[in-house]
Formats: sequence, structure tokens, C-alpha cells
Amino acid sequence: MTERHVVRDHAEGKWKVVDASTGETESRTRTQAGAIAEAAAKARRTGGGDVFIHGFDGEVNEKRTVEPGT
Repeated sequence: MTERHVVRDHAEGKWKVVDASTGETESRTRTQAGAIAEAAAKARRTGGGDVFIHGFDGEVNEKRTVEPGT
């Protein structure tokens, strides 16, 4: 199972999806909701995992577990 984080990129004013195992940004979106959807879709495609949603302050506000999909 993978772990992804949805965090605010304050420099660009966007939200990004970060793969916790590599620390690499996988995608950027204009909205937090868009980043959450991207993170969940990527987790679903790669065997499921956890999505940690951070707020503007950087603190984790929510954790969602995504089941593997087809």
C-alpha cells in the first residue's frame, strides 16, 4: 500500500500530491478537492493506500484509506 500527501504549495498557490516513499510531487492542481481526487485515483491504481490531507497550515486534517481498484 502506498501513502500520498495532499499539501499546499504556497510558492505556486496550488495544491500538490506528494508520494511519501519518494518525496516527489506527482501532480499539481488549482484546488484541494482536485488534488484529493488525484491522490485517491493514483492510490487506487497502484494497489490502494492512504491519502493524508493537509490544511493551509501544513497539519494533517484527515486521513482516507483507498481500496485497490481496477
